[in-house]
Amino acid sequence: MLNIIKVQGNSMLPELTHGDFVVVSKLYRTLNVGDMVVAEHSTYACIIKRITQISKVKGLLLSGDNKSSISSHQIGWVSKDDIWGKVRLKVKS
Repeated sequence: MLNIIKVQGNSMLPELTHGDFVVVSKLYRTLNVGDMVVAEHSTYACIIKRITQISKVKGLLLSGDNKSSISSHQIGWVSKDDIWGKVRLKVKS
């Protein structure tokens, strides 16, 4: 299943800009460090971030590409169950 999500904010600059769109697939076999994902976060709601670390025990550590993005420390570990999907395609606005 595919979803189209509009990017809000600049945490993923220069890869994604506010107003761009991403196509997200809920069907994926693996998640790897460097993959861009959409996740549901208890504090920050729907976020688009890059996987920076994977732990079988703790889950995924996510981070924005832009240095002004919230830090992976602020986001904390995210469960794989909270991942909506993997970004498959970027559409610039």
